Amino acid sequence: MATNQQRKQQQRQHILQTAQTLFMRDGFKATKVSAIAAAADVSQVTLYKYFDSKLNLGHQVVLAMVNDGYADSRAYATDPQLSYQEIVQKMVTLSTQMTDTMHPDFYRFVVRDMQGQLGNDETMQAYQAQKRNFWSVVIQRGREAGMIDPALTDDALMLYLDMFIQYISSPAGQKIVAGGEQDAHFKALTRQIDHLFFYGFIGVPPTETKEGLSHE
Repeated sequence: MATNQQRKQQQRQHILQTAQTLFMRDGFKATKVSAIAAAADVSQVTLYKYFDSKLNLGHQVVLAMVNDGYADSRAYATDPQLSYQEIVQKMVTLSTQMTDTMHPDFYRFVVRDMQGQLGNDETMQAYQAQKRNFWSVVIQRGREAGMIDPALTDDALMLYLDMFIQYISSPAGQKIVAGGEQDAHFKALTRQIDHLFFYGFIGVPPTETKEGLSHE
């Protein structure tokens, strides 16, 4: 039988998951706290016991997305049964599934939260704390598979990652990626960005069934 503390944790998690679903579908601005409470089958009073404002709820959703995203991707990167090609493909699929269901307005909210524009830098700290360790594993798997140029150092590859994310998160990058509300444009562009980001280490998706690039 669950303890009272466990029930509270489960209820908080349920509210978070419900809020993420609505933010992803309708955007942050358009989603009302009353709608989240109703969808989560709790009162607004109960919701506010866990999250003191809609802004705090949005922030906690983004923080959970960062932590969950790392956990899911890490499971792929450390799976010895997966080839490097399969790891990259699964990471691309995971990212594409997320952006395909994300409202452009919520995308902008996520970026602002990552940049610390909403009151604290907790999300960026969580991202940075896990970044080096996670990507070092991915890079090592790529090196072992012979799919990353040995002349490229880990520092150069990490710089590439940082440059990519910093530009996409910048005002100029945001204007291009999520400047409008056209879902088709947003989804098409984010798919291309996912492709460039994940395949940037090796230039093009591998065409062989297992490791190594085709040189035809």
